[in-house]
Amino acid sequence: MSLKPRNADYIKEYNRKAILRMLRHTAMSRADLARATGLTRGATSLIVEELLNGGIVTELAPQSVGRGRSATPLALQAGCYYALAVELSRKGCNVGLCDMTGTLLDCRRLPEQDNMIDAILEALQAFLSTVPRDKVLGVGVSSPGPLDCPGGRILNPPRFERWHGVEISKRLAEGLDMPVYLEHDVSALALQQLEMGQSNNFMLVFVDIGIGAAIMSDGKLLGNSGHFTGELGHTTIQFDGRQCECGNRGCLEAYASIPALLEGTGFPDWHHLVDNAGTNAEARRLLDWEALYLSAGLINLLNLIPMDTIYLAGDICYRYELLAQRLRREIKAKALDRGERELRILPSAQDPYAGVLAAGNVVFSNFFTV
Repeated sequence: MSLKPRNADYIKEYNRKAILRMLRHTAMSRADLARATGLTRGATSLIVEELLNGGIVTELAPQSVGRGRSATPLALQAGCYYALAVELSRKGCNVGLCDMTGTLLDCRRLPEQDNMIDAILEALQAFLSTVPRDKVLGVGVSSPGPLDCPGGRILNPPRFERWHGVEISKRLAEGLDMPVYLEHDVSALALQQLEMGQSNNFMLVFVDIGIGAAIMSDGKLLGNSGHFTGELGHTTIQFDGRQCECGNRGCLEAYASIPALLEGTGFPDWHHLVDNAGTNAEARRLLDWEALYLSAGLINLLNLIPMDTIYLAGDICYRYELLAQRLRREIKAKALDRGERELRILPSAQDPYAGVLAAGNVVFSNFFTV
C-alpha cells in the first residue's frame, strides 16, 4: 500500500527545521543551505526570510567567494531558543540552561537532599526567570537506566534506589507547565556526539560506576522506543559468573565497571590505576583485564551492527589511549571481520559539562523531529 503524501504544512516545517539544524553549529550562506538541504534557492530564501523576520537567524558580514562576488553567511540568533537540562547520575544532580547553539549559559550542582524534585524545580524556575519563557522549548532529563522514556518514569536502575519508580517527567511538567523529555544518559551523550558530525555510525560506551552503550546507525539512535536502551552492562559475558546487582549472573558490569575491576586492589580509582601503568605490573595487568572484559561485550555488538567508531565516555576517558590500544588488539583478534574495516576508538566529548549539555540537547533533538 502506498503512503499518503505529506501535506504542505508538514513539508514547510520539515524544511524550516532542516535549515535551523544546519545552522546550529556553523554559519552558512543561502546557497550553501540550498545545496546541503537539496532545496531550491527560491524555497531556501523564502524560509530564511521568515526566520530573519522572526529574529531566529541573523546575517553576518558578507564574505568574498571569488571574482568579486560575496556571500552573506547566516547564523542562529543568540537566544532564539533555549532548553532546560537535568542530569541525574549516581554521583549527583546537575541542572542547567543552554541555548540551541550548544552553549551552556548557567549550571548548578544540587546537593543531595530529602526532596530533590522540589530542589530541581526551584533551580529551573530561577533559570526561567532570566530568559523569555516562550523561547524555552522544554526540559531534557538524562538518567541511568532502565527507564520508561515514553512514560517519563525511572524504573529500577541499580544503585539508584531513591529514584526508583519516580514519574519525573510528570512531576516536572506539572511544576513548570512545559514539555519534559526523559532519556537514557548514554543515549543523550550519543545524541550530543552525533551533533559534532564526525560519524553517523558509531557506538558510545560509558564506563565508570556502571556500563552503558548507545548505538547510532545512519544517524538514528537504535532501540530508542523501549525501556532498556543502553544496558550493555547487563548483558552476560559468563553465564555462571559473578552475581550482579541486577540479580543476574555474569553481567559485563560485574567485571568491567571501575569498582568491580578495582575491588581488592591497591588502586582507589581509575586515575591512579592509569597513572601507575608505566611502572606497575599490576596496573598493566588490570588494564589488560579491562580490555578483555569490555571487548567481550563490544564484539557481540560489532558482529551484529556495522559501525566505524567507538567513543569511550566516563572515567575511562582519562588517558584513553592506554585502554584503546588494548581494545583494538582484542577486537582485531576476535571480531568476525578480523580488522577488514577500519574501526576508530576515540574519547567522547571532553567538556566537563557534557552530561548536562547532553540533557539539554534531548530537547532540541525532539524539536527537530517532525
